[in-house]
Amino acid sequence: MSNNFLINQLIDENGNIIFSLINNMGENNVEDLANFLSKDIGNKNDKPISKNQLRKFYDSFLKIYFNKSKSEEKKIQLLLLKAQAEYSSKGTPKIKRFKDIFENRVNIIISKNDDEFKNNLNAFKLHFEALVGYFPEKKIKK
Repeated sequence: MSNNFLINQLIDENGNIIFSLINNMGENNVEDLANFLSKDIGNKNDKPISKNQLRKFYDSFLKIYFNKSKSEEKKIQLLLLKAQAEYSSKGTPKIKRFKDIFENRVNIIISKNDDEFKNNLNAFKLHFEALVGYFPEKKIKK
């Protein structure tokens, strides 16, 4: 269930990214999340996201991350990207698990003000980068 991977924060009380979001050790770590999102659970209304789809969302996020806009503009762009994830979760294939996880993280980021926003945005960039890195390659059938 994706609830195991829903979080309340990206950074700890010291302003550091939560270790499990970028590491493959511990419970519900980023590698576990990657495997969860890539696994077919046999539900026609909730298919795994492909590495290609994940990379497209990551690339779109990086455009937001690296643009020179102010925080409020970046929040608007993140909301639009969240809407794209919502739209994709209803398409074919339906990627509801990814949408739920992505929406959870974006909601955390956009709820913050200035410095906290920037710290959380950076933490999400690292988390997303780790997710792409740990995402399993599709096995080629022989």
